[in-house]
Amino acid sequence: QLVLQLPLGVDRLFDSYRAAASVDHGDWDGLRLCVAEAPIDRTQFLGMRDVLLAPLDQVIPPKGAGPEHEMLFSGYEYQFSQMSRAFLHWARRMLRFQPTDLIWARPDVPASRHFRHRRLQDEMLLAFAEAQGGRLQTAMALALDAINLGDADEPLRLCAPDLEGLLALAMGDERRPVLRLLADLSTPTGPSPLGAWQMLVYFLPLVSLGDLDTLTASARLAERIASRLGSPRGQFVAHSWRVAAEHLARPARVHPELAGLRAQAEHSGPGLQVLAQLLSALNSRRPDEFASTARTSCRVGNMWALVSSLTWIAALNPNAHSGRWLCALLEATGWRRPVLVPAEIAADAALGLASLGFRGRAVVELASTAGRPNILLDVALRHVDDTAAPLEARLAAVEALATLGTTRAGEVLARLGRRNDELGRRARLVSERRRRTGLSEREVEVLQLAGEGLTNREIAERLSLSQHTIARHLANARAKLGAANRTEAAVMLEELEV
Repeated sequence: QLVLQLPLGVDRLFDSYRAAASVDHGDWDGLRLCVAEAPIDRTQFLGMRDVLLAPLDQVIPPKGAGPEHEMLFSGYEYQFSQMSRAFLHWARRMLRFQPTDLIWARPDVPASRHFRHRRLQDEMLLAFAEAQGGRLQTAMALALDAINLGDADEPLRLCAPDLEGLLALAMGDERRPVLRLLADLSTPTGPSPLGAWQMLVYFLPLVSLGDLDTLTASARLAERIASRLGSPRGQFVAHSWRVAAEHLARPARVHPELAGLRAQAEHSGPGLQVLAQLLSALNSRRPDEFASTARTSCRVGNMWALVSSLTWIAALNPNAHSGRWLCALLEATGWRRPVLVPAEIAADAALGLASLGFRGRAVVELASTAGRPNILLDVALRHVDDTAAPLEARLAAVEALATLGTTRAGEVLARLGRRNDELGRRARLVSERRRRTGLSEREVEVLQLAGEGLTNREIAERLSLSQHTIARHLANARAKLGAANRTEAAVMLEELEV
């Protein structure tokens, strides 16, 4: 607000700051005044105006006067048009683009902060791009590195731990991260409205894996910001995610705004069509609609939507072509908890892949992450009994059996433990680990969370289980350890160094 009140024509530095703030806040009248009355570089600010106010079907960045303008406009353009592959290629090009002389010559750019910030910006934007259109493993490594880059109060640095936690969740981790994102956005040192919209949209696909209230609040905030900016594409992206959040809250009903969303998507660029098509397919549950979404996702390089569409197909209508495609993507991208895919659908997809003869560590981990014991048992048995399956996949199946804690799983592990090969050695190892306490992996996990002070309700939310199931796991753990209460059981477990 202070920068927006700076007088024009007094100092070129003030003029540039005010023009940049006008863009960041969607103050288009203010920007028009700056361009008309101040001696500033109009190309930069008018190009940004053209990106933010572009129609739904624009996918090509505005032309600039030099490479610095091309790189600036492209990053924003590919996010607003949701062209994931183009955004990933741009983020990689940014690593090779460093206009030091240009920055040094501009008094309106604080050089010291710029050079500190550039490394943080490059790594975090590449991490977001990899999460959307590349490999989660790469995105995780970049997020971990970014935690120590830039200044301590930089918004991108502050959100790096949130990105790390959500990526771990997408890769199969059971721990639900506690996000700081919404709280940090509202601080005095938080990003501008435009920066906040960008941050929210980067996170929305991953946030959908966790708390529904956070997803809904984030989508609504992004929609309000985009409306204030007057950005058609910004509003459409946020609107799509709000409809997605409300669909997750009431999946049985047809969302009243879905038809309007699809009508707009038909006149939008392909990147903006992806989520609208996926929401339509979620409503109809028709394999041909998911196949259409998969083709559009592939066209723009949107990996999370492609994996989600193929997972639905594998659950509803498994076939060799889509199954082979899904297995390859699961192995390459690291996704184990697909976006907008309920746990029961992910479990059915893993079973569908296994029934078609596909074997792999990713298939076992997809079934394990889904948390459906009967299906995990079936998938694991198909792997351990298939001598043609890769050894890595069969070992993963043995480890998955050890997490079940059922009589049938124990019998299979005992049978495998009599073998003298690598499979037998792994079966004996995981069985011994269980015998040390008599607890299943799930009981250990629940007891550890109880030891951290979490209530049954909080544990149930963290593990996506019912409170009744959590109470049963705690009761079983207490009985096996001979503990009087949950606190004593947690202490005994810690003493056993599980």
